[in-house]
Amino acid sequence: MRGHKARLQFSGFPVFVSAFCVRFCRKGKVMTRWRAPLAWLVIVVLVSFIVYRNSHPTATPDEAAVTIDDIRIQVIAEELIGIKSLGSLAGQLQTARLIENQQLLISQLEETAHTTSDKLHIAMVAGEILGKDQALAKLAAIEHSSSSRVSPEQLNDIASLRKIYSSNALALDSVSRDLLLHRHDYFARLALSYGVNPGTEPRKSIEAGGIRATVMLGFASLAMLLLLLGGFGFFIAAVFLWRKGRLGRAYIPDPAAGTVYLEGFAIYLVLFILGFGLLRRYFGLVSLQWEWFALLIVPVVLVWLRVGSSSEAQRRALGWHTGRGVFREIGAGIAGYLAGIVVMVAGFLVTYLLVKRTGISPEHPLIHILQGDIWHVLGLYALVSIFAPFMEETMFRGALFHHLRRRWGWAITALIVAFIFAVIHPQGWVAVPVLGSIAIVLAALREWRGSLIAPMVAHACNNFVVLTFALAVLR
Repeated sequence: MRGHKARLQFSGFPVFVSAFCVRFCRKGKVMTRWRAPLAWLVIVVLVSFIVYRNSHPTATPDEAAVTIDDIRIQVIAEELIGIKSLGSLAGQLQTARLIENQQLLISQLEETAHTTSDKLHIAMVAGEILGKDQALAKLAAIEHSSSSRVSPEQLNDIASLRKIYSSNALALDSVSRDLLLHRHDYFARLALSYGVNPGTEPRKSIEAGGIRATVMLGFASLAMLLLLLGGFGFFIAAVFLWRKGRLGRAYIPDPAAGTVYLEGFAIYLVLFILGFGLLRRYFGLVSLQWEWFALLIVPVVLVWLRVGSSSEAQRRALGWHTGRGVFREIGAGIAGYLAGIVVMVAGFLVTYLLVKRTGISPEHPLIHILQGDIWHVLGLYALVSIFAPFMEETMFRGALFHHLRRRWGWAITALIVAFIFAVIHPQGWVAVPVLGSIAIVLAALREWRGSLIAPMVAHACNNFVVLTFALAVLR
């Protein structure tokens, strides 16, 4: 009995039935007052659960597991090897300034090394870039370090690496070689290329990979620079048009919307986190492509929303309409994304400072599944550029934004939605500033256009750019 008075025809009904109905109606009004607090309680509990789970992983840390730090060290190693290889081809680039920069970069890697494996990997990089003396010195420092525990397997690895850098890779027996490759993969191949003639494996593939990574990183950096410059241009244009009163607000708050959209968002969290999340864990559904089945949550939420509003009111509230036309909304989404890059850069800088300060690196499961054929890559693009924008914009900038906006102004609403959006992502709390900045841009587009098409397009553009950069640099 949501907002409606019960009307009963008492002719033929006993008095006690009418009394029961009146009492039930009064209890319904009491329950209505508790719906919003109950929904908020569910949201806070589930969000807190996600934050705790992200900051306290259940799996025991594995020194042999590939981490974001391993990937970061490998990317920098490939860049250093590529520059070194290109420098030797050019003839005159191996200057004292270049060597000094290489030493500085490796020193910075050592400052952020968290595990003994990280330190071993950096020693192998140093052996390739700076020479055997640097590698042997770093191996000795690891072996006699009092700040980190060195396992028996790692002591064996140090002994194997010592043989390599004291002589060459041929001095290592096949068993030790295979163990080194099994535990350290790319970095083991890097160490085993020491003393190997150019054009011979594994040096040939190591140098070719370094050159390819350096060229790709150069192109990716140039593309990011152009994107950033374009973003500044669009941001200045947006500020100018806003000052001139040319950027009006198409979104209209509905103070009479009630709590149904907040309840819908809470239902989404329950079904996505507890329902779908537990199903994936129980059946061992590791692939991210299983996320597509979470779309079944949307009809369930829509059925709940239909109880309290008409179909047209529901579409307007969620932003499921074409606004001023599909193509104009798509164009607004692209322009809004470009203008919002300035805000995202500010969030990125805060996250970068937090990483430097704390030593904690944000990590997303996506970085571990970048390898694969063309269909696998297309599946990743579909997941991040279609599924995620549709689902998250419908629930965050649709249902939750509409509920909060009925009472609060845009700024408070955008900050609350952005905070919840950021903290439930798996990258960890250090990524909250950059994720929150993206969410604020998307909330601004929702306010400006009313329709969710523009926020969805901007969300898709951001995810597309990030995935493309990751594939270019990390594959």
